Amino acid sequence: MKIRGKGKLMATAAAIVVLAVIVLVVAQVADRSDTAALKTFEAPSSSASVPEVGEPITVKEGALAAENGKFQLYWIDTNGQVRIRNKTTGKEWSGVPKTEKALPPNQVKLISNSLVIYYTEGKEIVSTNPAKEKAVVNASSIDDGVRIDYDFETLGLKLAVMYRLTDQGLDVTMPFSLIEESSNKRLTGVELFPFLDAGAPGDPGALFVPDGSGAIMTFDEKKRSSIDFYSEYIYGGDHAFQKAVYEQVSALRFETIAKSPREKIALPVFGLYKGNRAFLGIVTQGAADAKINAYPAGVQNIPLFRISTQFIYRQGDSIFVGANSEVPLMQRDMIPGDRSIRYVFLEDDKANYVGMAESYREYLLNEEGVAPSSDLQPRLQIRLFGGVEQSEVIGNSFVKMTTFEQARTIIDRFIAAGVPNLEVTYEGWSADGLLGDQPAHFPAAAGLGGNKELKKLAAYLKEKDIPLYGAANYVKPFSESSAVKPGRDAIRGLNKEVMNVYKPWVTNMQMSRELYYLLKPWRVYDRYIVKEAGKFSDVGFTGVQLDYMGDLIYSDLTEPVFNRAQTIEAWRRSMDHMRESTGRSAVNYGFSYVLGHVDRINDIPVDFSHYTYLDEAVPFYQIAIHGLIPYSATPANLADDPRVYKLRLLEYGAMPSYKLTHSPTSDLRRSRIDALFNGAYQNWIESATAEYVEISSIQEPLAGLRIVDHELLANGVKRTTYEDGTSIIVNYNPGEVRVEGKAIAGFGYKVLKGGNESS
Repeated sequence: MKIRGKGKLMATAAAIVVLAVIVLVVAQVADRSDTAALKTFEAPSSSASVPEVGEPITVKEGALAAENGKFQLYWIDTNGQVRIRNKTTGKEWSGVPKTEKALPPNQVKLISNSLVIYYTEGKEIVSTNPAKEKAVVNASSIDDGVRIDYDFETLGLKLAVMYRLTDQGLDVTMPFSLIEESSNKRLTGVELFPFLDAGAPGDPGALFVPDGSGAIMTFDEKKRSSIDFYSEYIYGGDHAFQKAVYEQVSALRFETIAKSPREKIALPVFGLYKGNRAFLGIVTQGAADAKINAYPAGVQNIPLFRISTQFIYRQGDSIFVGANSEVPLMQRDMIPGDRSIRYVFLEDDKANYVGMAESYREYLLNEEGVAPSSDLQPRLQIRLFGGVEQSEVIGNSFVKMTTFEQARTIIDRFIAAGVPNLEVTYEGWSADGLLGDQPAHFPAAAGLGGNKELKKLAAYLKEKDIPLYGAANYVKPFSESSAVKPGRDAIRGLNKEVMNVYKPWVTNMQMSRELYYLLKPWRVYDRYIVKEAGKFSDVGFTGVQLDYMGDLIYSDLTEPVFNRAQTIEAWRRSMDHMRESTGRSAVNYGFSYVLGHVDRINDIPVDFSHYTYLDEAVPFYQIAIHGLIPYSATPANLADDPRVYKLRLLEYGAMPSYKLTHSPTSDLRRSRIDALFNGAYQNWIESATAEYVEISSIQEPLAGLRIVDHELLANGVKRTTYEDGTSIIVNYNPGEVRVEGKAIAGFGYKVLKGGNESS
């Protein structure tokens, strides 16, 4: 009996074997390629340089520990607590604040510590300090300072802190290589200088908190004692750990509650001013894994206002087993890298948040190499929304909101109305629109005209010297994107499962069923940015707006772990690469690591989170960068109150933006776009033009100047002053106010040049 087709079967089987071998080889090559790409983002495993120690130093109360030409460092006690004295002026900043009221012995003992240790044995996190643990403290001399070694014998933990005096104050460093763990207790965090120069209720001064644009917490003695305090991650929470970003983590996914809307910490800074002295803290190493803690008087029953940095060495989370069994998890290994804070000590007229912002600006210029932008001209930013897919009974349809040809019509209308200085950012222009196939973006959406019409638009804008940015999403794609393979591309949590990010409902902050993924940062750069950068310039874009790279960083807990500092490096490389390819790069919000790597910042924070213990928003961010990089506020046509919006622009030195469409926004009613509720350009040409003409006439002569002062003149009345003497006074009150003899109408303003009202 013959079996027909036997030869074909054998050939097919052989082909399958060969195909399997090819797939295996390709997979191995891909793995090697991935490993090679991943290694380019390797995190430091130990200190780059730990200075040699000199002679041992006796830690003796009141003794001089170190000095340089300007400052002296004295021991306060044998726990390693110190005070710093300016040799010329005699002013001092003490780790143990002096208080007029006698404190209970247990509080005195607590505030005498130079650091707070956080550790875990697997479940809850416990805080302690050198005095409580009777730590062995030894000191040695190093160049310009001292090294203090702490041996927590009861915890099986050793660490060291180095103090170096500088011309500006003090650099404090915790070398990672000097941390030792020899028990089942695992270090999770360290809070340095928790009581540095703390203020008592009634003292003249305030804490500076880097919430949003910046905020102050005054030492008002009429404030009620608080049990709540400010504790937020620099650069926002980490989505690889649900507890860092959600108020409540539930076993039921759609009962998880997101945090209420709030501002993020964009700059790694904090400070305190009291009387005629102040300090600014700049987190120079380890900011990606750190919190800023600001305590009102009353927290822990301590009647002091204080602020500090808490460095994170391990993050924790929870997973659920079964219906409702919650199991705590903690990172096995510490997050590597040294941690450092630079303390800048300020006096007299610089002892305030303005002096702090000026000092941070100098740090950006001299230490970070941030140079002024070559194009600071105030422009009206028009953000055009292209299109989006929406679900139908069968399949999807494409909603065209602004085609590339219609974009020319909108631009022509603005130019004809009297706005020549425009800047265009196109959103939802790529394949299948805003929620399409990101991180793949090309070709341009066929429904908008495709690459052909996009090139025509780009050439048209180039003739008119109007920059054209393409908004690109390489970070947070919609789950239905066919370009994403979650198991390969998305980050994982401590449970090694892909992290799902659900958009919360606006009404109750619970998770909707709108699902997104966060992409592995090293793949973003190596697999997408490098491959697509040239295509943006090919179709005529003169810049790229990199969505989420300016306001979102996270870890990936897939082995080997990719930490947040590495994510920052991936984002920076992406900004630089796009800049080189197209000429410009831009981001939203603007975490500090983008400075020097982008040409503009959109949606820069111009407010604070309005926590009850914070008193006022201040333009710390804007004082630090005005004249270095152009920035704009969130779209005016989506603002809650246009009167307040305009005053914020004037107070903060920002330009307006508008998010517009050609078709009526009612066409989006069945799509997932729910925030663009008033964008039809026909409704905004007149008012946007009037606002631009008004704002730009004030901002244009100030565009390259520093902000040198900002004052809270009265409730709701602020004054911003520039280096040429121009000052802008804004009145957020509905009624008229008088300032220095000049009447300012409700929700009005005055521009003064050299003390005289300008025309």
